[in-house]
Amino acid sequence: MKALVQRFLKARGYSVYRDVPRDLANPLGVEHAAHAALLRAVLQRARVNSVLDVGAHRGGFRDQLRAAGYGGEIVSFEPVAASFAALQERAETDPAWRVHRLALGREAGVAQINVAREANFTSFLEPNQFSVERFGGSEVDRQEEVEVKRLDGLDLVGPDARVLLKTDTQGWDLEVIEGAAGCIEHVVALQVELSVRPIYEGSTDWLATLSRLRELGFRPAQLTSVGRDDALGLLELDCLLVREDAG
Repeated sequence: MKALVQRFLKARGYSVYRDVPRDLANPLGVEHAAHAALLRAVLQRARVNSVLDVGAHRGGFRDQLRAAGYGGEIVSFEPVAASFAALQERAETDPAWRVHRLALGREAGVAQINVAREANFTSFLEPNQFSVERFGGSEVDRQEEVEVKRLDGLDLVGPDARVLLKTDTQGWDLEVIEGAAGCIEHVVALQVELSVRPIYEGSTDWLATLSRLRELGFRPAQLTSVGRDDALGLLELDCLLVREDAG
């Protein structure tokens, strides 16, 4: 009966939509599905045989990779003690997954990282007022001293490597990529977080980040919202990119 009514109305130029409340501040299911499909396709078409997972937290990106059918090597980096302990325990169940308690950046050394009340907001940068008021959990709880290395100084990328480099470092992604200059030719795909409405002081604008990545030879394959503000304007995007000459 419902289908008959819908056809009757459609024949007369009307459409009926069900008003379903949605939490539009968070990514929609269709966005997650599109990102998963594009990630799977990029892994296959770019013939990725190594994934470097920077800012691994507790291993969520590893789960996405395995769900996408990728069975190859994953090397994850997480500098915060508590998050790394959880990551290390999880990695024991996956023989193709290695983990390092380490931060990556443009310059090697030792630095203070701001550990947030909710660990996924942890960053070398300070949260701004908007961030603290909106999320609460981004407020700095304490600082930890962490070791920082350049990616191209770690001897992890062999001559036959075809790398997907993922960075989720809360405003620090370009620092990680600049520290990969000596091995960037082996990176065939990237996943980075873009800051559209900054939640950290001093974070790089999303268009400036895309411009720099274009200079390095990458172009976007997929943009997925990470969150929206009360006006439904984007806060951050996960951006999956491919190298122009990766074929």
